[in-house]
Amino acid sequence: MADFTCDSCGKCCSSFGSFITIERQLNDRDYYCRYSLTRDLFPVHVDRDYADEVSDRYSSPSDSAAPAGKRPCPFLCRNRGGNGFICTIYDSRPQVCRGFRCYRMLVYDADNRLSGKVIGAGEISTSDETLARLWNEQIVAIPHPHLQGKNDPAWVKKVIGILAAHGYRGDAVE
Repeated sequence: MADFTCDSCGKCCSSFGSFITIERQLNDRDYYCRYSLTRDLFPVHVDRDYADEVSDRYSSPSDSAAPAGKRPCPFLCRNRGGNGFICTIYDSRPQVCRGFRCYRMLVYDADNRLSGKVIGAGEISTSDETLARLWNEQIVAIPHPHLQGKNDPAWVKKVIGILAAHGYRGDAVE
């Protein structure tokens, strides 16, 4: 079992603004937010280094004209200390964010080089044409029950078996 490692691309949170909304600002770093799918209300605490940016964005939202489903999470900011993006409420993020994984399995070739990432159950991100063809011809059609954001053990076993028969190694991510 591989550990999930975030590469700070920001793709996971790029549309979460449609689901996570700020209900009320309590002070310069604390907010009450709502997860629209469950209607749960939860408190968050913003990282000190990004408090002004989040507060300014909340005070004058510039992305309100973005189409539904395309608004970024209000707490997603460009990482000032490096590449990519940062979750400014990481330590107090809601459960939906804690359990999210943008990929479910890593696939390695015979030389143990990363060849692909399984996204969800039916899609693979790869530049390996052989792996892409194998995925589309033998794996896409395998039913994958969604178990509260986790991999189905039977599905994982089938996929790993197919990959192994073709010289690849699958490593499920939890």
